[in-house]
Amino acid sequence: MKKVLGILIVLVMILSAGSAVSAAGAEAVTAADTLYELGLFNGTGTNAYGRPVYDLDRAPTRQEAVTMLVRLLGKDAEAKKGSWETPFTDVDDWAKPYVGYAYENGLTNGTSATTFGGNETVTASQYLTFVLRSLGYDSNTDFQWDAAWDLSDQIGLTDGRYTNAKTFLRGDVTIVSCSALDVVQKGSSQTLAEKLIREGIFIQAEYEQAILPPAVLQESTEKPDTVNVTFAINGEMLPWDWHYRTGAGTYIVTPYLDGQPFDDYEVEVEDGSGTVYKNGDGTFTVEFPAKETFFIALYYNFIEHDNGNGDSSISRTKRSLTFDIPIPASGFAISRKNWTLLPGISFGQNTTPYYVLDVYYDGVRINDYTVTASGSALTPSVQADGTLLLMKDGFGKGQFTITYKGKKASFSAWGLE
Repeated sequence: MKKVLGILIVLVMILSAGSAVSAAGAEAVTAADTLYELGLFNGTGTNAYGRPVYDLDRAPTRQEAVTMLVRLLGKDAEAKKGSWETPFTDVDDWAKPYVGYAYENGLTNGTSATTFGGNETVTASQYLTFVLRSLGYDSNTDFQWDAAWDLSDQIGLTDGRYTNAKTFLRGDVTIVSCSALDVVQKGSSQTLAEKLIREGIFIQAEYEQAILPPAVLQESTEKPDTVNVTFAINGEMLPWDWHYRTGAGTYIVTPYLDGQPFDDYEVEVEDGSGTVYKNGDGTFTVEFPAKETFFIALYYNFIEHDNGNGDSSISRTKRSLTFDIPIPASGFAISRKNWTLLPGISFGQNTTPYYVLDVYYDGVRINDYTVTASGSALTPSVQADGTLLLMKDGFGKGQFTITYKGKKASFSAWGLE
């Protein structure tokens, strides 16, 4: 790919793999995506294109809510490995490790001496109680479990929106859970996110990338009045801070400016294989062969400037949107913030001092691999969870070889300044 791939990483307008905004709401989808990137939320499966399905408009059961809590705390593997004893007779087999972990660690109680209410719908107060306990608060002394929002509002975990008067959805779970990452634990100066970083659940670089806000490339020093551009693809409204991973096909894209369709824009291919052209109805067509990541630039907010002496110039604002290929079912692939990179591809960026990569083989993320490097621009480090971290040591190209069960694949990356 061309160097523009490396220059525009943080500025890329990525289309989401999550649920439609019109259904769950952008806030819930964004929270779910953030948690998913950090490995703290699984969703309910994947669709035909490998994108996660979050099911955010459904009310979760108590055992589902506890499972999501345990994953939020980075204890999924520990819960599965443990031998937990509880007095409850109404917990489904798949949920027993999670309910057992939460019960033995004082995060949840039952609805009676022998029942947990596993398949009962969880209430807002119940899930807030779970989270508050995980932050170190005691439901006997610090707050009332059946009015947990009083304390959660006070410490900034919630913002006054929750009571038991309305149904508490999976989307609400993601919003509360994502908010909890930035809340300081009781009796500590550490946030939950900082605790998870210290425990090795994820690294600082991954956290920074997951919470990174969308950015706008402003080609003018004059800030435009409106910069909120969103997109719908084939009629599906998608959040504006995510990547669109899909198969080959023809896609009709409708751009929106501050929630309204608009036509005063230009669109062109920025990098990669594919075709894009503007239609006469405000939409544009993307023909995506799914051979590699495809970058598209949309320009809008054209402003004419008087340069004096009768000269003028026009500045414009840019959004980039990206179509990406699914993780292949066979062979090696590397995913960089959900971008699929196949062996032999060179990439680079100049916006952060590191790259955070996931390595796949035959469509499955792997962690028991080794990596060797040549060149001095980047230093590789395989993290405990299998994440491959490349730290930049200077300008230049680094060549890397991944070995997994006797199979090898090579790729290269640039340490841009």
